[in-house]
Amino acid sequence: MAITSKVPYNRLDQLNQLPPKPIILRIVLPLIVAFFVLFCLFGYFSPTTSVVYVHQHNEYLVQYLNDSDLRQELRSLLDCKSVDSGYRIETWGNFWVLRNFIAPRRPRPVECYETITYTTHGDYRFLENVIPLLERWQGPLSVAVYAPGEEFDRTIRALRELLYCSRQSYLVEEFASVHLYFDFDRMPPKAIKHYQNLIQQKLACPNTTNSFLTENATEPTPQNNAAHSSSSSRSSNHTYPVNVGRNIARDAAQTHFVLASDIELYPNPGFIDMFLRMVAHPVYRSTLDRPGVYVLPIFEVTDVSPVPEDKVELLGMLRRGEAIKFHEKICSSCHTVPSYRDWLRVVKVDQTMDILVTAKREGEFGRWEPIYVGTRKDPQYEERLCWEGKFDKMTQGYLMCVLEYDFHILDNGFLVHRPGIKTVSEAARPELELKQRNFVENVIFPELIGLYGQKEKCQM
Repeated sequence: MAITSKVPYNRLDQLNQLPPKPIILRIVLPLIVAFFVLFCLFGYFSPTTSVVYVHQHNEYLVQYLNDSDLRQELRSLLDCKSVDSGYRIETWGNFWVLRNFIAPRRPRPVECYETITYTTHGDYRFLENVIPLLERWQGPLSVAVYAPGEEFDRTIRALRELLYCSRQSYLVEEFASVHLYFDFDRMPPKAIKHYQNLIQQKLACPNTTNSFLTENATEPTPQNNAAHSSSSSRSSNHTYPVNVGRNIARDAAQTHFVLASDIELYPNPGFIDMFLRMVAHPVYRSTLDRPGVYVLPIFEVTDVSPVPEDKVELLGMLRRGEAIKFHEKICSSCHTVPSYRDWLRVVKVDQTMDILVTAKREGEFGRWEPIYVGTRKDPQYEERLCWEGKFDKMTQGYLMCVLEYDFHILDNGFLVHRPGIKTVSEAARPELELKQRNFVENVIFPELIGLYGQKEKCQM
């Protein structure tokens, strides 16, 4: 159907006889238009813009409203096998491992398809993070605790306090699997049977001011003190085997999906349910057909700020300067996710999750160190690298690039470091960093090229 003009053709010539526009329209109107354009540009390029567009995917809630239906869907989709959760002693490289030294007390074993395991590592000084982590996670936790002989008794004491001395200790009993590992030449001072009996004995709990966990959280340690050799409890000849812990914790997970992270990084509440509903939805099932992981952006908050409960609160804290990107003051590019500005503009009005964008670890993201939901089958972390030398996840990232992994950025999931923003001076360990960097470039990199080949876009 043709569109006709309502103005007769024989009157069009009369338009030329209209009086000129008032000066206010000729001057003010362009200024208004220019101001509007500038306002839009400012909103687009501002890094702390809050809500620009909103996704609503209510079909997640409608289609899988029944949790039983969701579990059945995931069971069919993942076709995974559950892992034994029993206690056993095993060797791992140059270490002894007491797998499932503490196991969850559940009414039934967890099925591999029904949840996600948060896998992490640390020593006894970091166990105070377990309860605040579980309060937000509300799911299985697999933690590998480094307990060399001279620290073994302290580790057991910290674990007993964790099990018996908090109003939230039930979270540890329900969700936590604890695996102890130590060097061959740094055995515990007493027989393991002694410690197994001791861990079953309830502790005469100290008050909060005399808490063993709280007191030792600030003790010098390789994870929070650059001067590792100054620790009175650990020999300066030893470093922290960070990737051994990462691999042990991930290998011991009983679920198909794992979130391999650090113990001081807290996820947003409700993450597990949102993620499982997303991945079971027909829109995203194809992401399971090829190598890929699901990335969570990471943030830091000031030491006087709370950890945000949801993305709306996080965006407000970013706008006020109470939160920043993780390691923004140390290595901003190492943890900035692709399409970060777009991520800041997405706020959900319901408890759903989507993939914002799918990216590769190449180009400007060639040295990216993402933390993600993956599986137990993803490439392992290089165990010859220590925490003090940094670059401890770069080799895994390079390998995932060569293997053409997809990195799916989640729009409604994030991690926040426990309050306190780290500075460059606090993270600097120049001698160990140089030594480890040279080892990666001169030894590990040639090994990986020989084993997996080389791609021009992939960086170490």
